[in-house]
Amino acid sequence: MVISSPSSKMPAKEQFDSFLSAVNDTFSPVTCERAGGSVESFGGHLEASRLESMHLAQVHSAPIDVFRRKAHIAEVSDDFYLVKFQVEGQGFFSQRGREAELVPGDFVLASTTEPYELHFPKHYRQAVLAIPHSILNQQLRNPEQYLGQRMAADQGSNGLLSQFVLSLLQRIDGFEPALAQRLEANILDLLVTSLSFSTPTQRLERDSRVEHIYRVKNFIYKHLADPQLTPDMIAQSQGISTRYLHMLFKPEGLSVGRYIQLQRLEGCKGNLENPEMNSFSATEIAFRWGFNDASHFGRCFKAQYGVTPSQYRKRAQG
Repeated sequence: MVISSPSSKMPAKEQFDSFLSAVNDTFSPVTCERAGGSVESFGGHLEASRLESMHLAQVHSAPIDVFRRKAHIAEVSDDFYLVKFQVEGQGFFSQRGREAELVPGDFVLASTTEPYELHFPKHYRQAVLAIPHSILNQQLRNPEQYLGQRMAADQGSNGLLSQFVLSLLQRIDGFEPALAQRLEANILDLLVTSLSFSTPTQRLERDSRVEHIYRVKNFIYKHLADPQLTPDMIAQSQGISTRYLHMLFKPEGLSVGRYIQLQRLEGCKGNLENPEMNSFSATEIAFRWGFNDASHFGRCFKAQYGVTPSQYRKRAQG
């Protein structure tokens, strides 16, 4: 088993670099960026084990963006399909221009032979199954047709596969080789069943609003620290009108500005809960998340959570 869990006593950059090195060694080379440009302590953990010919890992960390680019693909000769199971939090995956928003229980198929992106706006946990291309290609015709397609937990055998994989993670290192080989065959059979009974063409029929709202939210996540983040700025970055942007958020039940504010408040709340951020005042934390008025931040925080930022920090940290 490979385990990487950078110590919280290390400087934040060293924590992040150690985690990135473990990710690259376990899977395939990628570029990682702290979501929102955050520089506070980075909590990341990775465990990886081997079955017969497949690898199974679980990973969790602070908010992060992951990019596998064309330059990375030339670095290694081994080709893998990666089955990414969302265990906690929310994840956004894209490959071949297809995008999947993942919630716990869902999974998505990726390939290391093509560029892809992963975005985790908040703390998350994923299980990742690495399958050599040659193995899945023998069992399933044209697996590439399923790349980037969200496999929802409540459809077909998808949830069963997710539960099976998660249960294996709890005891994988205690398996005898013969049992590991049999379990690997079971996983592969369930995966092929799940993919075969899905409808690949549905992934190309994303509603225009869903497509746009995904891109808008992703842009917001990346620019929360910018106090100049406004509906006009967002609309311009996405090549849409501000009026259309507001229309996109109508079904969300809140305005664009309110959505931005809530995401910033969540970021501040998370920092206030973290003892490693105690060297920063509540006002400094607020400014790090894009607020530019301490009084306004205090009023918004109390309206949302019922207590002042200082009271929340004291309560959250006991």
